[in-house]
Amino acid sequence: MTPALAAVAVTIVAFVIGLTLPDVDLHLWLGHRSALTHSIVPACALLARRRWYPAACGVAAGTGVHLAADSFPNRMIGYATVKLPFAGSLGAGASYAWLALNALAALALAVWLARRLHAPWAALLLTLAAVVAGAAYLWRTDGGWPVLALAVGAVWIAWRFRGRANDGPSSRA
Repeated sequence: MTPALAAVAVTIVAFVIGLTLPDVDLHLWLGHRSALTHSIVPACALLARRRWYPAACGVAAGTGVHLAADSFPNRMIGYATVKLPFAGSLGAGASYAWLALNALAALALAVWLARRLHAPWAALLLTLAAVVAGAAYLWRTDGGWPVLALAVGAVWIAWRFRGRANDGPSSRA
């Protein structure tokens, strides 16, 4: 297997792992929705070594999708709120902000790493795999429907208004 294909394979496997990695806190002393696992921290830990970057890319993407779904609980109270180690639960508003900001940061890190690590063909393959796996995960996860709706809306808006940013008065004749 070539190094490029190995990096793609590692990224895909790490993405699947990243989809459920935040909930490892259920099996640890951290308590559910720990700020350590429900954040960009696990992906950033993988940035310690250059050879782990493909895994960091996949974990970041998977974690970003997971946290996006967690941003839409039925009610943001008790079990659903983010917990800081040794400090207790964040309030509802801070929990929403924590999850949303970390989801965006994780997805941005994944995109940045994918662009640095992978050739365009590989990035396209990874995007396709992430869209399919992410949609399947969101389809069956509580909170997934609003994320899917937002993603579809964002894609529709981007498609609808593509190229209009470059259209100026001088380009219309």
